[in-house]
Amino acid sequence: MNSNGNTGVDGKFMKLTATRISSTLKRVPDVELRWDEPLSRHTTFRVGGPVRCLARPRSERALAILLSEMRDRGVPLFVLGGGSNLLPADGPLDVMAVQLQLSCNKLFRLHESESEATSLYSGAGVSLREVIRYCVRGELEGLEPLAGIPGTVGGALVMNAGTAAGTIFDTLMWIDLMTGGGEKVRVTRDELRPAYRWMGLPEGSIVLGACFGLGKGSSETQRARVKEILERRKKTQPLGFASAGSIFKNPPGRSAWELIEKTGLKGFRIGDAEVSKKHANWIINRGKATSGEIKALIEKIEKEVFGTFGVRLEREIRILGQF
Repeated sequence: MNSNGNTGVDGKFMKLTATRISSTLKRVPDVELRWDEPLSRHTTFRVGGPVRCLARPRSERALAILLSEMRDRGVPLFVLGGGSNLLPADGPLDVMAVQLQLSCNKLFRLHESESEATSLYSGAGVSLREVIRYCVRGELEGLEPLAGIPGTVGGALVMNAGTAAGTIFDTLMWIDLMTGGGEKVRVTRDELRPAYRWMGLPEGSIVLGACFGLGKGSSETQRARVKEILERRKKTQPLGFASAGSIFKNPPGRSAWELIEKTGLKGFRIGDAEVSKKHANWIINRGKATSGEIKALIEKIEKEVFGTFGVRLEREIRILGQF
C-alpha cells in the first residue's frame, strides 16, 4: 500500500466475494459498507465500473481496524477521495475502496492570536472547497491559490496539488498519517522533500489530516481574490463538462497543453471523449464517454506528442484497473 492507499490494485486482482470478507467486516465496528458500488458516482469524469466493496469508516479507530483486517487477509484496497484525478476501468473492479469523509472530517483552528499566524487543522476527507470557504469566513489567509481545485485535502496532500500561484505545501506545517499496520504517525514539513505534483510521503501510509500555518486576512479581500481565481479558471478551463483536470504533468521547461495543441489534437474525439478545445491538457466527457475511450485518447496524445517532439508525457491522472 502506498500513500494513495493502494495495495496491489493495479496488478492482478484476487477474487473477492461478499461472503469471503463480509464475516470479517462484521467484526469491524462503525463502518458503512456498500457492495458493488459504481465508481462513476465517485469520479469527476463520471466513469468507472463497480468496486466489490466501498467502505466508509466512521472513526480513525474503525479505519485502523479495517486496514489491519484487510491486510491480514490480502484484500487489495485503495483510498478514494474526491475522484478528481482517477480513471477507473469500465468493468467490475475486484477491490475495496475506502473513503475517509466520515472518519477524517474535522476542520478547526488549533491556535489563534491577535497578531500572529493561525494554525488550521483539516481532516483528509474534507473537500478543498469547504476549506477555502472556512478560511474566507474566518479571515485565514494563505490557501486561496487552491480555490477551484476539486477533490479532498488528503488527495491534494498526496500529490502536492497547486497552481502557478502556489501549492498546498506552501502553508503546510505537519501531516498525520496512518501506516499500513494501523499506527498513527506525524510527519513535519522539514521531514518532507516535495516536488512537482508529489509530496514524497512514506510508502504504505494513508493521510488522516494536516495542519496549515495561515495568516490574518480580510474576508472581503480574500473573497475578491478567490472570485478572481475562479473566474480565470472558468475562462481557461472547460468547467462545464465532466473531466479530471490536467491529464499530464508539465515536462521540465515546457507546457503539456502547448505540446498537445501543436500536434493538432485540440478538439480530437474518440467517442464522447474529447481533447478540450479550451484547454488541450484537459479531456472532457461530452456525456457518454467510457473509461476505455478516455484511456485510448490519453494514449493517442502520448503517441502524437512523442512522435512530434520526442517528449514522453507523464500522466498526472491515475489509471485504475485492467482495460
